[in-house]
Amino acid sequence: MNLEPRGTVHHYEVLGRLVTALFNTGAPGILEGAEHSRFWETMQGGFALTWDRGAHAIEVANELLAIAADDDRTHVLPPGDVVLAHNGAADPNHPTTVVIQNVRIQLRPDDTIGQEAALAEAFAKLGAR
Repeated sequence: MNLEPRGTVHHYEVLGRLVTALFNTGAPGILEGAEHSRFWETMQGGFALTWDRGAHAIEVANELLAIAADDDRTHVLPPGDVVLAHNGAADPNHPTTVVIQNVRIQLRPDDTIGQEAALAEAFAKLGAR
């Protein structure tokens, strides 16, 4: 697999597609209930995404795969654009990683509680207001 070099227009387009897929393709989104989401460019040429609480990394990876496989949800990630490169749950020495259009995205959550628990927590906070 040839990975996209850093700093190209396409490299940043993929970041935009990722952000759109994570935060603007359904109600509620996969990172609903997550706190402090952050992105940064890695020295290896991809991006890293981290968040607190919220869904587990493999849940986010599976959601990205599902979004890319379903044209009815969005056209931002066409079928085949997302590939699971590494499952961090199976090998915790390396983060869960997806490759989107040849750009490596590391999913590095901290203190996750799972998507269902995060949604329940988020809706409970809304109900308390």
